[in-house]
Amino acid sequence: MKEAHFVSILAHPRLESCSDAVSSQDKQLVIAFSIKGQNATGFSKDLTNEFSTWQVDNPEQLHQKILDLLSFTRQKKLELEFSLSLLVPEKIIFATYSGEVILKRNGQVRKILESTKEIKIIVGNFKDNDQIILINKSAIKMEEPLLEMLEANVSLERLVSEMSLLQQEHKDLSESLAFLTYKIKVDEEKLEKKEIAKISFKKTIAISKLILKKIQEIAKKIIQLSKKIVIKLKNQDRKKMLIMAAIFFSLALILFGYVAIAKASNAKTVSYIEKQVAEINKNTNNINQLVLEQPLLARESAQKSLTLLENLKKERNNKNSLKLIEDEINKLKTLITEISGSNSLDKLSVAYNLDQFIGSKLEIKNGEIFILENSGQEILRIKTDQSKEKIALSNNEKIRDFSISDGKLFVLSGGIKMLDLTKNETAFTAIKEEGESDKTGEFLSSFGQYLYLLNKEKRNIYRYYYNDDKLSEPIGWLVDKQGINFENVNDLTIDGDLWVAMKNGSLLKFAKGSTTDFTIKGLGQMPSSQIIISSSEEENNSIAILEKQNKRLLILTKDGQLINEIKSNELAGVSSIAFNKEANKIYALSGSVIYEVDLDLQPNKINFP
Repeated sequence: MKEAHFVSILAHPRLESCSDAVSSQDKQLVIAFSIKGQNATGFSKDLTNEFSTWQVDNPEQLHQKILDLLSFTRQKKLELEFSLSLLVPEKIIFATYSGEVILKRNGQVRKILESTKEIKIIVGNFKDNDQIILINKSAIKMEEPLLEMLEANVSLERLVSEMSLLQQEHKDLSESLAFLTYKIKVDEEKLEKKEIAKISFKKTIAISKLILKKIQEIAKKIIQLSKKIVIKLKNQDRKKMLIMAAIFFSLALILFGYVAIAKASNAKTVSYIEKQVAEINKNTNNINQLVLEQPLLARESAQKSLTLLENLKKERNNKNSLKLIEDEINKLKTLITEISGSNSLDKLSVAYNLDQFIGSKLEIKNGEIFILENSGQEILRIKTDQSKEKIALSNNEKIRDFSISDGKLFVLSGGIKMLDLTKNETAFTAIKEEGESDKTGEFLSSFGQYLYLLNKEKRNIYRYYYNDDKLSEPIGWLVDKQGINFENVNDLTIDGDLWVAMKNGSLLKFAKGSTTDFTIKGLGQMPSSQIIISSSEEENNSIAILEKQNKRLLILTKDGQLINEIKSNELAGVSSIAFNKEANKIYALSGSVIYEVDLDLQPNKINFP
């Protein structure tokens, strides 16, 4: 795999002008840019982080990314100039907005792309040893001497040195140049291992030769000693022969005694281990009944026995006792896997048929069901008496997301609006005008008097406090954002802790703005595709994960213990899930149908030895 190797020439940043050159995490994309405007340096850091996470595979995706980027900078009243290079399989893509791209190939130098306040993109073939120069428009006065030096085939070191001096003369704070080529990635670790293996092989050969030489010398000495012994034995009288025979038989007797003692010791060790294993197995004697009544407790009991066996394995053992322990460990591991077995359901029970209403998101609060219509035009409310009403914003404004807390319905749409469900009101109250925190926000959740909104573009989760029909100013809630790929976020919910579901199947748990340890335990196959989540009320200590691609629903405790795994082909079409606390069920929304999954389902009875 090839990756970019580049050198950049940049001006020192100032508050209202900054230039930079950055690559994506996979080193396929390199961008040289400059930005001007109020607090340009601060926004430059955001752009650097944004560029590093871009994942682009084709010109269409790249064009859309650039359009979004330019829209954002215009809103901030910033001027952006850039040129970029992107290597994709067997092709290379260049793009500019007020910038240039120069290519040196086979000794020939030419400007292949140039633009002024317009997006230009070209796609071509990449060749090894291509040299690429990315320039923003502010550095255009450096173009002529740059072309002259490229045609003169000066070294890269001299080229960079001369351009740096020229930039210092210009004293332009927005000049940005990047010299790059794409080279095959060198795996330093593999090279190091290869070198170590090579050295180790040479040492082995040398040691082998030395050992062989020593063996030959010892063999010669043994032969010589044997000859001497034979000669001496021939010369010994009968009395000495008897003494030597007695010594030989004594040594044989000692050896026999040692072997007998060793066997007895081994048998004693095996007997001790058998007793210990029998004592440990008492924990799982009633596992059959426990599986039916309390599967989580059954698995914890089996897990405790497994820990005891693994500790027993660390004690002094012989070959037979080790095999006995390992056999029991394997049995317990199989047992734990079976207890965590799944329920496969041919058909899910239909709780509600919504007819022509196609839903995208589902929430349940105080026994009432709320479903957001697929196009975001309205919310269907199903009350506890099964009567229905549709809730919509004035002027048919689109609802991007919604959340319910303390009897109030909060919607994300051109700001944040609220409807008091405890009153007979039909009109929403605007509690926040559209601003930077919510304009591009995607996931809205609530807990008590707090609202939480995830904004991928801003790489943060904003928290608001609601009181007396007013919403506080947004606070960037995340303290620790390290390792979070915001483009990968797929769902969010909060129950006191905040849970973020990712498109790669991972689930992140946050408390007070920082990640906390969370690991799923007792599950054979971990989620590996996008997941949807729902959390029960805090006291119920349950969380549900839907993995559509694998058509399964996981019910966990909030410390990660698997309670149940439910599989059904009908789960593949589900877009949202929610706990129905009163009925001890999970509701799953699939288009115009709401399925129900009974959480009283337990794993099938298993016959254990």
